[in-house]
Amino acid sequence: MKTLLNHFEILEDPRDIRGKRHELINILIMTIYGILCGYTDFTNLADFLKVHESYFTSLLNLENGTPSHDTLSNVFAMIDYKRFLEIFIEWIVTDKGLHLSIDGKAIKSARDKINGGNTPYIVSAFLSDIGISVGQVKVDDKSNEITAIPELIKLLDIEGKIITIDAIGTQEEICNLITSKEKKGDYILKVKDNQKDLKYDIKTYFDLGLKREDVNIAIWETDYEKDHGRMEKRIYYLSYEIDCISDKKKWKSVKAIGRIDVHRIENDKEKITKHYYILSKAFLIQIFMNATRKHWNIECSLHWRLDVILDEDHSRSRIGNSIENLSLIRKIVFNLARLDTSMGDKLTLKQKMTRYTNDFKNIENLIFNVIPYSNL
Repeated sequence: MKTLLNHFEILEDPRDIRGKRHELINILIMTIYGILCGYTDFTNLADFLKVHESYFTSLLNLENGTPSHDTLSNVFAMIDYKRFLEIFIEWIVTDKGLHLSIDGKAIKSARDKINGGNTPYIVSAFLSDIGISVGQVKVDDKSNEITAIPELIKLLDIEGKIITIDAIGTQEEICNLITSKEKKGDYILKVKDNQKDLKYDIKTYFDLGLKREDVNIAIWETDYEKDHGRMEKRIYYLSYEIDCISDKKKWKSVKAIGRIDVHRIENDKEKITKHYYILSKAFLIQIFMNATRKHWNIECSLHWRLDVILDEDHSRSRIGNSIENLSLIRKIVFNLARLDTSMGDKLTLKQKMTRYTNDFKNIENLIFNVIPYSNL
C-alpha cells in the first residue's frame, strides 16, 4: 500500500505553471490539516495555515509561505473532479465488506441563492458493515438522485456486494445495472408509492398470504429494543414466490420480496409501520434483516459525522468544482480517521479530532505513513 501522500500526488495540477507558488499536493495536505482541525471555509483555513506557517514551511519545504484563501478557492474550483474521484476510489480497499449503502445528502450552506436557489446534493456510497466511504457523485442541478445513482454505481466495483438504496433507487434501470454481467452485484431495495403497482402487488401478497397456512413465507421477529426513548421491535417477512408481480418484464431481476413491520411503542401507544422490499437473490432472511438495518449506517455513521464533526453543512464554497472536491477531501479525512488506530482503537471520531488538533504529529502519521486496513 502507498501512503496518502504517494497516492494522491499523481493528481494533475490544472493551473498554468506561470506564477504558480504552491505545489498541488502541498495544498491538498494543508487542506486536510485544516479540515481535521475544524475549518470549513477558505478564509479561516488560510488564516489557520498562516498562524502555523513556520510548521508547514518546515514540513513541506515551502518556498513561498502558505497559500491565501484566493489560492485555495481557485485550486479547488479547478481540480478535475472526475480524476480526483478515480484516484480516491483506487485508494480505498473495497474487497472487504458485503453491504454497500447508497444515499444522498444536501450541503445546505452551499445553496446558490442567486441562480435559482439550488441546494447541492451529493450521492455517496458507504460500506456500511465496515464504516468507510468509497465514492460519491454530485447531483446535477437540473436533475435528481435517480440519474446520479447509476453514474455512481458504474464507477464502483460492486461484484458480490449487496446494494441498498431508499425507494428513490427502485428503478428498472438501476436494478438491471446492479445485476448486469458487468457489475455482478445484488440489491435489496425499498418499494414505496413511486412504484405504486409493484407496491400494491407485494402488499397484497403478504396481506393475503399471512392469512393462509400453505404460503411459504419466512418470518423473523426481534425482541423489543429501546431506541431514542421509545420501544421498538421488527417483524421480517420474506418470500421467494414472485408470481404476484404483475409486470414481470420490468422487474425481471427480482427473485424475492419482503416486508418489515416496525412496532413502535411511545407514550403507551403502539404504532405499526409496514415497509416493502424487492431482492435480486433468494437471500436468507437473516441477510435481509442485517442489510436493511445496516443501510441506515450511512446516515448515522457517515452523514451525521460529516455534518456534526466535520461541519460539512456549513461549507459555502460552490465555485467551479469546489463542492465536489471539498466533499471528497472530507471523505478522505473521514476514512483516514476511521482507519487510524495509532492512538488506540476505542476512540470516537470526535476524540481523534481533538488529538489531531492538539498534536500535529498525529496528522503526520495519517499522511506520511501507511494506514493499515487490518482493523476492518
